[in-house]
Amino acid sequence: MGIKTHIVYGLITVIVMIIIGMALIYLTYSKDVFNPGIVYLVYIPFLIGIILNALAYSKANEGYVTFGNIFESCFKAVLIIMAVRVAWIPVSDFVFPEVKERALAEIHNKLLYNSKMTEEQVNTAFNIAKKVWFLGIIGSVIFATLFYGVIFSLIGGAIAEKKGLRLLEIDKI
Repeated sequence: MGIKTHIVYGLITVIVMIIIGMALIYLTYSKDVFNPGIVYLVYIPFLIGIILNALAYSKANEGYVTFGNIFESCFKAVLIIMAVRVAWIPVSDFVFPEVKERALAEIHNKLLYNSKMTEEQVNTAFNIAKKVWFLGIIGSVIFATLFYGVIFSLIGGAIAEKKGLRLLEIDKI
């Protein structure tokens, strides 16, 4: 059970997720980058990567695994994905500063035009949003990665072949 498929599949999956995320930013630059539906496209390779990890882990162990073994391997991949995504946040903020600016502008406009707040209340709320932006993004990434990661790990554990654990025969002298 020492096969470490989670490292390879976790790293490949998060790289694909980051590339798709960057492509979405680039492709939607002149449009609404914060379209809720389009953001979830990065979760397609996440699901696929976790399922592929589950299948590879089972195959590497010739199917002699349990649901728990597969779930553990998948969840380790999820933790790798989460760690890299969190580390990517300051890098992406540096590479794509316009994303933060656009998001904050959208928050400001929604507060200003879609709420019953006074302009002073809107400015106060907006200043708070600016101050907690970075922590909010980190918290969102951690929560979403863990939430979907558990679901995807359960799916991977259910899909992969399981023969149970191999019993070791100990020769008696």
